[in-house]
Amino acid sequence: MMLSCKKNRLTTTGEISGDNLLPENSSSSVITNNIDLLRQILLRLPVKSLLVFKSVSKQWFSLISDPHFVHKHSLQNHLSIAGLFLRKWSSGMHPEFEFIFLDGKVTGSVPFKTLTFVNDQAGINIEQSCNGLLCCSSNIWNTSKCKRNYYIYNPSTKQYTILPRSQFRKRSFVSIKSVSLAFDPFKSPHYEVICIWNNDTYEYQIEIYSSKTASWRLSGDSFSSPSFIFHNKSGVFWNGSLHWISLTERTSLYFDIDQESVKTMPMPPINGQNCSIVYFGECRGHMHLIAMHNLWDRYFDIFEMGIDYTGWNLKYRVDLIAALTTAYPEMVYNIDIVDFFDDPFDFPVLLVEEEEESTKLVLQIPDKVISYDLKEMSFNTIHDLSPAGLHGEGTVQYHYQWFDAYQYMETLACV
Repeated sequence: MMLSCKKNRLTTTGEISGDNLLPENSSSSVITNNIDLLRQILLRLPVKSLLVFKSVSKQWFSLISDPHFVHKHSLQNHLSIAGLFLRKWSSGMHPEFEFIFLDGKVTGSVPFKTLTFVNDQAGINIEQSCNGLLCCSSNIWNTSKCKRNYYIYNPSTKQYTILPRSQFRKRSFVSIKSVSLAFDPFKSPHYEVICIWNNDTYEYQIEIYSSKTASWRLSGDSFSSPSFIFHNKSGVFWNGSLHWISLTERTSLYFDIDQESVKTMPMPPINGQNCSIVYFGECRGHMHLIAMHNLWDRYFDIFEMGIDYTGWNLKYRVDLIAALTTAYPEMVYNIDIVDFFDDPFDFPVLLVEEEEESTKLVLQIPDKVISYDLKEMSFNTIHDLSPAGLHGEGTVQYHYQWFDAYQYMETLACV
């Protein structure tokens, strides 16, 4: 499909050429003058194209920016994960991020390497990603928890909003434990931010910010919880709820947003002191947990939570050592790698990526990010990591974990 204009061409790739945007023939005139027809065409275009087409005219800008159009576009277009932001741990003023394209190809410009959409003197960090939007905050290293600013940012449109200060958290001894974004574009164009804090009573209180009302409200009574289950962590948004797991105490909770109630979530059937939870995340309507039973054997189990919370179902048991050392000989024992990774066979899982016909694991090995197709049992290199700096006589890489990886999806969602 191509929309033609005099001395200009507008294509579905978002390219504009020429000096003006006057209609060339009757067919293009019919399209531009028929708002309903134009809307139906634009609804089928990708986000990148629509962002470019906003500059065609005031009419197109108004149409593409309309919240009803944005919501309908979300409903009609499948949200796909274009890439991951990998957070580089740093105590500097502006935290840095390494962006990887999951298809292994540089299909566009990198959305950002540092977050500078607003002049925050402390710098800006990512708390959580949720269906194309980022929940961000003032850098934790440069400000106190209670004085941090919180932002909702759309890296596709470059739009952001600063969350207002809560009237319920004015006391100095309030400690914010978790700030999480809940955004389901298939359900509503609006989002909610869930803040969990406690005070000198050591009981937790939940507050909810609604983008629809642009205000905070208290939710329910205060409640007790196992220590460290929140511990400055954002929840995993899935199935209309936010979920937290304590990696140390092996307990879990979730907050049902519609019912505004805290509930207990089952834990997977894992036993033994050597067993560790090494991944907990959501992708395309699936919530996964990975348990590694023995750090020396290096096999792990991938569980998926049932939609009715009846329990975790074992989906895959994976042993990658032999296959990894064959596909990537550099994984074989190397003293420089051991100095940094503590283990030459350390390969953290950054994402369990659900696709229509297969499931892939996105892994980090010392100098690369790779994917492993669980159905085809094949590897693919998707990104060469930038070095973190000098270490002795060589260079080392950043050692990322699943909680350092934030999904990037293109969306027109309003903030």
